[in-house]
Amino acid sequence: MTVAPQQRATQNDLGVAADPRRRRLGYLRDLEVRGTSVATRRSYGADLAQLLEWLVARGATVQELDRRMVRAYSADLGRRGYAPATLARKLSTLRGFLRYLTESGDLLADPSRLLLGPRRRRRLPRVLTVSEVERVLTAAGGADPLALRDRLLLELLYGCGLRSQEAVDLTLDDVQAAQDQIRVRGKGGRTRMVPVGEETTAALSRYLARGRGLFQAEALSAPPGRASRGAPLLLSHNGRRLSTSDIRRRIVKYCEQAGVPAASPHMLRHAYATHMLERGADLRVIQELLGHASVSTTQVYAHVGGAHLRRMYDLHHPRA
Repeated sequence: MTVAPQQRATQNDLGVAADPRRRRLGYLRDLEVRGTSVATRRSYGADLAQLLEWLVARGATVQELDRRMVRAYSADLGRRGYAPATLARKLSTLRGFLRYLTESGDLLADPSRLLLGPRRRRRLPRVLTVSEVERVLTAAGGADPLALRDRLLLELLYGCGLRSQEAVDLTLDDVQAAQDQIRVRGKGGRTRMVPVGEETTAALSRYLARGRGLFQAEALSAPPGRASRGAPLLLSHNGRRLSTSDIRRRIVKYCEQAGVPAASPHMLRHAYATHMLERGADLRVIQELLGHASVSTTQVYAHVGGAHLRRMYDLHHPRA
């Protein structure tokens, strides 16, 4: 394989070891330092493993990546039938990794600089109605410790608009009952204060009084590196911190019990934003509550139905 000399940096030129696994771990550590979420690093790690396997199958190394090889890898990904969002993420991983290699001196130039990404269609998720949300919440209406925990979980997702990972990361120290708010650690290491409503406060009080203390082994609940942030708020039946997959399973369970078409945890967050917007909340306020870096992201989640738009037009326009 012939590689353009200006695109390649050899071990002798740069004094670096040609160890792809070390480069992969270095990039993932760099993402962690930048505050990238655990879920994102997990996905990027899998994407990088796929790239390295592709290189090994062709007898190539990371230092041999040039523009032609990058285009070939991109084309190969495109033939595998990935959803546009998945393909876009894999290409984003590739760009970020090559930029990291360039900045660290493993490559003399970034061969992905002019690489085009796939065109993505913005698909709006289905919006749960207020009635559907109420039915799901009612399904988690038991008095045993697990039901009390699950009701609080649902209230946090819908009543506070939290992401699954944000709910998992909540600690007892994050609950500021006197101020009716919670401290939330979002994407990119950004922390925000989110107001807590009466229903969520009531669910929290019931869980802390009659639920959480009955779970086992709090000392085992905090994974390494997180213990200093306080004891987790939401515990599993054996006293460990909940995982995002635990949350997903609970949502599916209660949707089935409520007769609501299967919803994801994120759909409750979406309903939180949409229902607030339909009741007159400012989009910028919703952006802050959701922890979005850009209001354009909020516009996608906070989709407003046509019937509501008609009501707003009739109410506010002088020629309606």
